[in-house]
Amino acid sequence: MILCAPPVSRAALCKRWSEGAKAGALDRLQIDEASGIAVSSRFPGRLYHTNDSGSGPYFYVSGLNGGKTRAVRIEGFDAGGSDFEDASIGGCFSGKSCFFIADTGDNGKRRKSVRIIVIEEVENYGRSAVPLKILRLAYPDRPHNAEGMAIHPNGDIYIFTKEEDVDNTESFPAKLFKIRKDKWENAGAGVQMLEYAGELDLPGLSGSDSPFGSVITSFDIAPDGKTFLVLTYEDAYEFDIDLSLSGLKPSDRLVRDKDYKVIPLKSLPQQESISYVEEGRGFIYDSEYHFFDVPIMKVECLDGR
Repeated sequence: MILCAPPVSRAALCKRWSEGAKAGALDRLQIDEASGIAVSSRFPGRLYHTNDSGSGPYFYVSGLNGGKTRAVRIEGFDAGGSDFEDASIGGCFSGKSCFFIADTGDNGKRRKSVRIIVIEEVENYGRSAVPLKILRLAYPDRPHNAEGMAIHPNGDIYIFTKEEDVDNTESFPAKLFKIRKDKWENAGAGVQMLEYAGELDLPGLSGSDSPFGSVITSFDIAPDGKTFLVLTYEDAYEFDIDLSLSGLKPSDRLVRDKDYKVIPLKSLPQQESISYVEEGRGFIYDSEYHFFDVPIMKVECLDGR
């Protein structure tokens, strides 16, 4: 069971995590390439989901166990060439809560700009929803493939890139980019430039020869902003870093079990979605998969935070 609870103070980095346990399952008839999951901050009992590329201009709303899934069409969004890769909940526009969809996938690294779709959280969606904003963003250096996007409690948007050489099965440090809340809220229809915010050397931190354990497939920031999670195809990592205060330290200065924690997971076929739950006292993750039912897995902090 996934419960919503009021905010409480908590220690920053969780030292002990539970084994993953099944909290529900995706409706694979509708969500067969899960690429993003987010927990509503306004409506207890609600999850949001996105599918990967090729599924059209839709997002999905379900119960916490994945049941009662409904598709909602995104009005005015041209899905041609889109590749939804992550989802997040965050504050927006004078106290509203919004669902953010990252159209940031770019395996060929050819897109001149990527998009973030901003949709207000409302109690009842009809068959469609009109976005409050569709942001067009560009990187300051070159196109990137990115599968991690999260919203800081201050409203800034962060994007982690997925740096890999698929042909040679190599992975490289991820780059972090951001756009400030005041800039994206006031953006017009033109392309906005992202700011470079640092680099995270997961290949170095993981100590693994496997590239699958060191590329970022999803990303979330805790509701209090003190920590963040990244997901790989093998494990999750929690970092004791508030990105709004200090940014990313050089990775060679990060100390395992002090600045970050490696969280072994019950591996799913192609895990690409992660989200904090219960004010950061746990998280859920799921996976793409076409052929069998995919569980929604929950992991809990055992420190009592």
